[in-house]
Amino acid sequence: MSDDPKNLPNENFCIIPWIHLNTWPNGNVFQCCITDYRNHIGTLRENTLEEIFNNDYMKNLRNDMLQNKQHSSCTKCYEQEDMGITSFRNAANKNFSNHIDNSVATTQPDGSAEFNLIYWDFRFSNLCNMKCRMCGGHLSSMWNIDEKEIYGKASEPEIVVNTKDHSIDDLYQVLDEQIDNVEEIYFAGGEPLIMEEHYYILEKLIEKKRFDVRLRYNTNLLKVKYKKWDNLELWKHFDNVQVIASLDAMAERGEYIRKGTVWNTVNDNMKLLISQDHIKFGVSPTINLFNVHHIPDFVEYMLECGLRVEELHLNNVLTNPSWYHVNILPEDIKDQIRDKYNEHIATTQNADTRRRLSGKYKSILDYLNTDMSDKDLAFNKMKFHEVTTRLDVYRKESFSEVFPELASFYGEITK
Repeated sequence: MSDDPKNLPNENFCIIPWIHLNTWPNGNVFQCCITDYRNHIGTLRENTLEEIFNNDYMKNLRNDMLQNKQHSSCTKCYEQEDMGITSFRNAANKNFSNHIDNSVATTQPDGSAEFNLIYWDFRFSNLCNMKCRMCGGHLSSMWNIDEKEIYGKASEPEIVVNTKDHSIDDLYQVLDEQIDNVEEIYFAGGEPLIMEEHYYILEKLIEKKRFDVRLRYNTNLLKVKYKKWDNLELWKHFDNVQVIASLDAMAERGEYIRKGTVWNTVNDNMKLLISQDHIKFGVSPTINLFNVHHIPDFVEYMLECGLRVEELHLNNVLTNPSWYHVNILPEDIKDQIRDKYNEHIATTQNADTRRRLSGKYKSILDYLNTDMSDKDLAFNKMKFHEVTTRLDVYRKESFSEVFPELASFYGEITK
């Protein structure tokens, strides 16, 4: 990929296993946030981050990377690259290219590496003010009641905070010890802007005058101020702040997909952040069965609000839960979607915008065109109907009314 730096040791290398670990609210630890959430590599309930950083899994992963092997846990990045999408791996290799040579040179024969967390992504809790259709109790406290009502039990306790056991000492110790090393922090959730741990880190960075640390956010944008903190004021201290809003659709469609959304509030906050010169603002919809038909309308609205096309990140195509995947739609609706995307590209006046949109839309259409076995397709349609019907009844919503363009698809599954 063109986004890769020139000093990569091989074409399958990724710097992430040398500089990062990803923690989840339940204490599970992953090599990064792109891997399958069902396959954790350790847990803070049993080991410290430093122990997990050099456990057998991580050592083998590093050696595979150095031997130019595509590791099975990195499938999503390689799939995206095959489709022409800039992957998380590409971006990491570019952003942290200055660490590649030393990381490779200091790796021990068994794959051990120096415990040096340059890139942070710690999901402190599942505290959230929304319950998005494609989420669950593992990353949203709001889902707890729904899961109990619909399935008879919840996947997680109402509030999951990995810092309620001994791991709080380890995580906060790591934060304090590594704060002079960190170069980039990714805040996600749950909803990071309502987590006090987020503000602990910002205040610690300000105290240490680490204004050079890059701050990146994934937020639902319902809250810009929280308790005593005003994020716009806090962010003014830092040289590089990027806020990516998880917005999937406008008005009632957006409120249906991400339950808890108040569109007028989110819309106002979005326009406020677009106007801020010191913030790099962007929007990243999760492309799924619900919104894939209306992405061109959504894109057009965002452009009208003043967002540039390069600030629209359309590479997050949902693959799990599989029953929300875009490729379970019937062929006639897929044809409508293809026509709508092509028409939007053709009618876009600016040549550069047209070219960029063409590339972004191609990655979505590639997912739309992927094959699924008859068995998987039947299962996913059945599961989509089951989950959607249960949620609609409990939440007093109607899929067919909010998405009339998909009513025939839903009706056929119902039959």
